[in-house]
Amino acid sequence: MNQDIGIDIKAAQSFLAEKFKSSIADVLLIGEGAWSRCFGFYHNGEELVVRFGKYIDDFEKDKHAYRYATPNLPIPELRDLGTYSDLYYAISTRVHGVPLESINTAQWRAVVPSLAAAMEAMRQADISSTSGFGGWGPDGNAQRRTWPERLLTVNEDNPEHRTYGWRKRLAESSPEGATVFTWGYNLLKEVVSDAVPRSLLHCDLANRNVLVAENKISGIFDWGCSIYGDHLYELAAFTFWSPWHSQLDVPMLQAELAKRWHDAGYIPKDIEKRLWACYLHLGLEHIAYNAYLSNWQAMLETANRMKVLAA
Repeated sequence: MNQDIGIDIKAAQSFLAEKFKSSIADVLLIGEGAWSRCFGFYHNGEELVVRFGKYIDDFEKDKHAYRYATPNLPIPELRDLGTYSDLYYAISTRVHGVPLESINTAQWRAVVPSLAAAMEAMRQADISSTSGFGGWGPDGNAQRRTWPERLLTVNEDNPEHRTYGWRKRLAESSPEGATVFTWGYNLLKEVVSDAVPRSLLHCDLANRNVLVAENKISGIFDWGCSIYGDHLYELAAFTFWSPWHSQLDVPMLQAELAKRWHDAGYIPKDIEKRLWACYLHLGLEHIAYNAYLSNWQAMLETANRMKVLAA
């Protein structure tokens, strides 16, 4: 579901002309997601983007995430953010490339080392000045004390959340989905463990949020879903969604990560159990999300995928 942001090229041009008062050129719509629209433009010869959305916390997280940028973790710099009418805007540097999930098998083979390097950069990012597990705020801190506490909140239907109302829709419209959700949640309570490292996670590396150019990751943006938690969650997400992106060889990615862990002298413990918890959470979270959207086909496909991985 893409929210109606109500900003077209003409409105974006008007905003930018008022904002900069000079040298704006080539304003183009270059992307849109569930919560925002993005326009590319030139200002004094520099390529930038402006995004408009209804949630400033997404943009604030992009600004905070830039501090973790490295050559292996290319994060665009957010230059400015503020309000525009009843929306928020964010202006960032622009990166070019094609979405990671759109590349073919041969391109994937070439990109895997760069993707693994980016995932390792997140695993090893210095987040020692922050605290907590789960989604973090503009100050960089998260509210949950442990990884299990974070994962088990998937059962909540909070009025403050964007997807509020999912539980009622699920119960009323899909008894089968509700039954699978209860089964998965009870199983998650049994397998989740707090014996995990605390790392920076993006949690949405598909959905046009990662660009590829010249067989390398050229940019990782939209950190609105970012959390602190078990770094295996990112790998689990690639595995979970692999039937939808069959050209992406996930075992190759896992082998590349394992090689890098070995070379770094890092031995992850209880990998299978930790991945199992991640699969369950991914399934439950997207059952809830698709119930909110009333996308019952996608909900059942997600539920079935969770059951396969949890078997």
